[in-house]
Amino acid sequence: MINLGLIGKYIQNSQAPNLFKKLSQDFDLPLTYELFDLKDNDNINFRDYIKNIKNKKIDGLNVTFPFKEEAAKLSDIKGEEVELTKSSNLLIFKNKITARNTDLLGFEKLLNFHFDKKFKNILVIGAGGVGRSICFALTKFGLEKLYLVEKDSEKLKKITLELQNQGTKVISLNEVEPHNEIIFEGVLNCTPIGHEHSLGNPLENFNFNNVEWVFDAVYVPAETEFVKKAKKSKIKVISGIDLFIFQGIEGFLLFTEKEKLRDKIYKNINKIRKFPIHFHFFNYKNATIELSLAR
Repeated sequence: MINLGLIGKYIQNSQAPNLFKKLSQDFDLPLTYELFDLKDNDNINFRDYIKNIKNKKIDGLNVTFPFKEEAAKLSDIKGEEVELTKSSNLLIFKNKITARNTDLLGFEKLLNFHFDKKFKNILVIGAGGVGRSICFALTKFGLEKLYLVEKDSEKLKKITLELQNQGTKVISLNEVEPHNEIIFEGVLNCTPIGHEHSLGNPLENFNFNNVEWVFDAVYVPAETEFVKKAKKSKIKVISGIDLFIFQGIEGFLLFTEKEKLRDKIYKNINKIRKFPIHFHFFNYKNATIELSLAR
């Protein structure tokens, strides 16, 4: 039996337990999955809390907002993608703590699933834990220019330099002007804005008419204000559900150490993407999906 969990804030609606239990049933790999919601613990010592969880015979944790960068720092062993992003959403507990980043690994899978050519101009809003992972995944996929918006000037300066050291041309922005003349192929929201506990739209006055596709990392609620506005322009919308599914699969393979299942799982990716996740209905890719997902 593998004992897993998810740690973060406002995660009671997360469907990570359902996805992992579904995969465990499909591939006969018994596991348990527990939620550790720290929404009422503003002064938590994350390192000590993780130590206590590890001592309770938990084999591994998924990590979500706002602890991804802290998770990377406390690990003894870091995957290559963690060294790159300085962010981790998955911890494996053995004698030492191993940190991996399935946000990056999963978003790479997402990009390869939806696209077959590199991009020209991409706009990313937010350079926090998931934003950093997505930016590095985009650079590995291939693009000419990455426009990056982040209100925290130090955080923006840091990731801009890191991405430039990887050979990516980055244009740092404090905000996006409502009538920006730059034509972006894709616009990606990687902030918490739009989540049920942080409602709003990070690009309330933005014109999507010349955009080809958008991605929203937020998917509680399933249709954020950002997504609703993009849909009015009849452009391709990639839901955070896809990242949830792809990063979940990568996490499942890492936790169970069953890399040999990779080909079998991905041959059924369309079926897995239609997995019913119970909360409320959302029509995605012509499939009725019930969902309640938290990052």
